[in-house]
Amino acid sequence: MMHLRKMRSIRRCLKITTVIATVLILYIFSILGFIVREIETFESIYTELRSCFSLVNEVIAGRQSLDKLLPMMERFGYDPTRYLELLKAFEKSSIPREDVIVEIRNFANSLRKYELEKLRLHNVTVKSAYVFLIIGSIIILLLLAISTNRVKKYIVKILGKVKEISDNIYISTIPVGKPEFLEDFYVNQSIESINLVQSIYDAFKHAPINTSIEDFIFTVGPYLCSLFNSQRFSVALIDWETEQVIAEVAYISKPEVKPRLIAGFTEKLYETSLGEMIKSSQMTRIINNLSERYEKTRSLSTKLILDEGFRSNLTVVATINSRPFGFFFLSSERENNYTEQDAKLFSSILNILSYRLFYSLTIQRLLSHFGNSLVNLVEFKDNETGNHIKRVSLYAKLVAEELALHPKLIREIYEFSPLHDIGKVGIPDSILLKPGKLDPEEWEIMKTHVEKGVRIIEEFQQNARNIMEPKSLETMKNIIADHHEHWDGRGYPKGKKGEEISIEGRIVALADVFDALTTKRPYKEAIPFDEAVKIIQEESGSHFDPHVV
Repeated sequence: MMHLRKMRSIRRCLKITTVIATVLILYIFSILGFIVREIETFESIYTELRSCFSLVNEVIAGRQSLDKLLPMMERFGYDPTRYLELLKAFEKSSIPREDVIVEIRNFANSLRKYELEKLRLHNVTVKSAYVFLIIGSIIILLLLAISTNRVKKYIVKILGKVKEISDNIYISTIPVGKPEFLEDFYVNQSIESINLVQSIYDAFKHAPINTSIEDFIFTVGPYLCSLFNSQRFSVALIDWETEQVIAEVAYISKPEVKPRLIAGFTEKLYETSLGEMIKSSQMTRIINNLSERYEKTRSLSTKLILDEGFRSNLTVVATINSRPFGFFFLSSERENNYTEQDAKLFSSILNILSYRLFYSLTIQRLLSHFGNSLVNLVEFKDNETGNHIKRVSLYAKLVAEELALHPKLIREIYEFSPLHDIGKVGIPDSILLKPGKLDPEEWEIMKTHVEKGVRIIEEFQQNARNIMEPKSLETMKNIIADHHEHWDGRGYPKGKKGEEISIEGRIVALADVFDALTTKRPYKEAIPFDEAVKIIQEESGSHFDPHVV
């Protein structure tokens, strides 16, 4: 009889276990389904917003008619009344087109606010779903053992911990107590996972939005290296036109390590294992023994990483709207440093960081295209001036590299040096293209190209203040403002002296004069290289910074 009662008790326990297990499975799948739907909805909105921004740009550029924006304004809840009034006035030629463009920019600003709010709500919703998944699963699993006295005693403690979690979520990390039972150990593990997610969220929530790739890498690199016991964090970007992968600057936590795989290192994408990752849609890769890898592949990039002293590597593909645009890398001095769990966590973090990197990349390319467009304006007026500014850019880059300036500053000097004479677009052709030397009055007019160039950049800074930090253009402005200043204070337009002159201005000043000396002009012959170098050396301490010379 007692045996029969035990059998009945076992059957009851099995039935209860089956029911609870079924509920657990259904609960998990329902939460996961909700998360997937939320992600798909956000991606759909993001894609629609990108299309709308593209249309705004097309309308401003004049490639689409002004009324094309009306459906988009209604779609995103922007009151079109003012815009309709401006359109009617513009059609009657009673206002200039620029008045309509101002309203379009107001609409674009409202779209950016809408996008940021949607992103914030998306992050909160997905995080809440994950938390409910963890907490709900813990509660249901505890019900499986509710019949034992030990669990009955333990459930009181768990309910208190769950209340503590609900009180602290989105606010702070949750204290982890000393385990009394075996179950305590597992619950503490779950809480530590939640705390880790919270710390990651806090770290990147307060991180500044970077407007250059170098700033992005040196902002997030220290945190990621600390989190994954790594000493190197880097990024490489894909150039889809040439199908090349191009290395960007690396953050290395140890100052004594000399970088070997430097920014600008390029390989054919599909001749590397990174290309295999793209072909097979492999989002993460762990190489826990780089030495063995090099013996098999003889990859130059692997050899350079080994030369820096690193022995293992973790790679994640960077994507935007499911399209790859680059790679993130972590490297460690230890072999076997990375686990599959590390790969999953790193990949999850980079789902957030990919958007930040893409923003930095977009702003950087925007500035580069802006600079190229201005350079083309000068070259259109005077082809010799156009060739001159390209040569000055190359000379300035060589000098900046020899001075071991920060990689970001070297890149900006190279990209923005061509703009040093942009103010010449405002100089009359009769003076700019004069075949002989200028008379004193003409020379005074020519010197105003510096202030004209600075005004062009300052106006762009003002107009772009809502999409990028004004400091993003400081190097550009310094080059334009300072490239005619002299180390001894005899230059123009401000008469700055010594280190009052920006380092980028001092470098471009030398490169500008050197090219002028060694190039044939309508009013003079080219000076031989050695003689030009001698002239530069003679002007050290007067015209030029001796250190730059």
